[in-house]
Amino acid sequence: MIARLLISPSVKTVIEEIENILDSAQISHNHPDLLYFKAGEKLGIAQARKIKGHFSLKPYSAKGRVVVLEDASTLTIEAQNSLLKILEEPPREAIILLGAPSEANFLPTILSRVSIQHTSSSLSLRAEGPGVIQVHTVHNIEKLLNSNIEERFEYIEKLKEREEFLLSLVIFFREHLPANKDFVKELLLAEQWAKQNVNIRAILEYLMLVMPGSDMLK
Repeated sequence: MIARLLISPSVKTVIEEIENILDSAQISHNHPDLLYFKAGEKLGIAQARKIKGHFSLKPYSAKGRVVVLEDASTLTIEAQNSLLKILEEPPREAIILLGAPSEANFLPTILSRVSIQHTSSSLSLRAEGPGVIQVHTVHNIEKLLNSNIEERFEYIEKLKEREEFLLSLVIFFREHLPANKDFVKELLLAEQWAKQNVNIRAILEYLMLVMPGSDMLK
């Protein structure tokens, strides 16, 4: 099972989603196969080793061992690097749930190894496969890839749901351009700006300037 990264600016929302997943797997908080880190706990190399050790053991009564980090964004770079192998090839039937307010603090290598779910949007957009973003939004993004700067700016000027469109851009390009680290970094930076109340139109116009063309999708 692939590790899941649950994104929401609200820790409460992340915890609720975690609880739903654990309930569906019939895993309680005192289950012997569960290793649980609450938001605010230190997440350094010692904790990463503890996670690896947890998965090195056979499950006690569940189908697989489970690890939950309510706020994985506090993982140190050293800890993230230590967990790469586990995230890339998790043990059979393992459940790995990582909560975070955004993707900004994660290494690109971490993001490429997890399934990313945005739980804060009313659109319930998920980055778990193609065709999840609304069809007309995908069409508009693909059209923008073939447009010049003036046409891109005109689209952004007329756009009403700009915050939702920013989220759609992040999901679309993660799906289609996972190897384009430079633009992925631009998108993560844009998400951070949005959380800092930078004007959404200005953010989108900047992305239109640096967004690659349709040839990058081939």
